[in-house]
Amino acid sequence: MFSKLLFSFCGLSLIYSAKAQNISYARFVIDTLCSPYMAGRGGPDEGEKKAAHYIASEFKKLELNPLGDNYLQPFIYPLNIFNGKISMYADDKLLEPGVDFLINPSSASIKGTFDLVWYNKNNVPNKKTLYKLAKKNFFTNKLIVLDLFKAEENKKDFDFLLENPMGASGIILLKQNKLTWGKSTSCKTFASIDMKAEVLPLHTKKITLDIENTFLEKFESRNIVGYLKGAEVPDSFLVFTAHYDHLGKMGHSVYFPGANDNASGVAMLLNLAEYFSKTPHRYSTVFIAFGGEEAGLLGSAAFVQQPLIPLNKIKFLINFDITGTGDEGVTVVNATLHEKEFLKMQEINSLNKYLKQVKKRGPAANSDHYFFAKNGVPCFYIYTMGGLSAYHDIYDRPETLPLTKFEDYFRLIRDFCLSF
Repeated sequence: MFSKLLFSFCGLSLIYSAKAQNISYARFVIDTLCSPYMAGRGGPDEGEKKAAHYIASEFKKLELNPLGDNYLQPFIYPLNIFNGKISMYADDKLLEPGVDFLINPSSASIKGTFDLVWYNKNNVPNKKTLYKLAKKNFFTNKLIVLDLFKAEENKKDFDFLLENPMGASGIILLKQNKLTWGKSTSCKTFASIDMKAEVLPLHTKKITLDIENTFLEKFESRNIVGYLKGAEVPDSFLVFTAHYDHLGKMGHSVYFPGANDNASGVAMLLNLAEYFSKTPHRYSTVFIAFGGEEAGLLGSAAFVQQPLIPLNKIKFLINFDITGTGDEGVTVVNATLHEKEFLKMQEINSLNKYLKQVKKRGPAANSDHYFFAKNGVPCFYIYTMGGLSAYHDIYDRPETLPLTKFEDYFRLIRDFCLSF
C-alpha cells in the first residue's frame, strides 16, 4: 500500500519539480505531508516513518547526495502514544476528542465511570488536608477537576495537584483558552486530560472514560539528510533545516495535520534544494529534515551528537519552522548573536521590499537551531508572523494555510544565501 501511494506522490511531484520555486510545489508538498495517510507524522500508523521516506524520495529526485549509505540517520527515543480507543462522556453527553478535550501527552490508560471532585482557586485544600483525605481513600475511583482560571496566586497549589499525590484515578484540567497538544517521552501513572471549561458544567456528576495509551520505550525516528556539492569550496557548508514530524494521532480518528508546523518548513526546504540543484552555490549546501522535534528537539540533538559533516565547517545554518503566513513579516531568532548577517538580511529585504518586516529576536531554545547554536554554529531560526492562530491543534490544516508571502520569503532566503 505504501509503495503504491509513494509512487503516486512521486509521479505527481515530477510534474511540479520544474516549478519548485512556484507556490504549486509548496502546496503539493504540504498537502502530501498533511494527508490522512501520513497520520499526523507521529508514532501511530507509522506516520513519521511514511513522511521520512516521502522526503527521502524527493531528495533522490532532486539528485541530492546522501551523506552515507542513504539519506536516513536513525535515532531512538521513548514515546507515549494513543493508538487505541479514545472516548469521553460527561454524564450522558458524548464529547468530541480534539475539539472538546485533549488527552495529556503523558497520560496513562483509563477505563470506567468516575465521580468528580472539583477544585478552583477558592477551595483548594492545603497539603495536610489533602493527605488526610487521601489516607481515608477519599480520592479512590474519582477524577479531580481543576479550574485554573484566574488562579495565578494559587499556582503552586495547583502545580502540586497536577502531580496527583492524592492518588486519584485522573486529573481533568479545565482550560479557558484554546487547547494545544504535544508529545511526551514519559508516561504518568494516572490519566490526565485537558478540557474546554465550557463543555463541563458544574452540575456534571460523572465522567465515563475509555482511553488507551501505549508507551514505546524505543521508538525509532530518523533524520533525512542530503547535500549538493559546492562549485568552489565544497568542504564548507550552508545548511538548511526543518523538522518534518508533528503530533500524530489521538485515537483512531483524530489526527493533527501540522500544515504550518511544519509541513510548510519542509516545503521551503525542498524549494531551496530544487533551486540549488540547478544553481550550485560556491559552498556545498546541506538539507536536513529532522524527526523528533516535537518531543524535545531530539533529531537535531542526535545530529549534533553524531554530525555527518564537521560542525566547524558550517558557514551558516538557517532553520525553517512555521513558514506558512508572513502577513506581518518574519522573526529572526539569534539575530542579536549575528548582527552582521541580520543587517545583511534586513538590507536585502528593504531593497527588494519582499516582506513587511524582518524582526530581530535574541537566542531561544525553541526549535532545531538550538543545539547547533550551543555548539558554536552560526545560525538563524526564522518563522513567519501573522495570519493564523492554529497551532498544535486539529485546525492546522493545509486548506486554511494561506502561504501569503511564501514566494517572497523564498526570494529573501535565496538572496541572503547568495551573498555568502
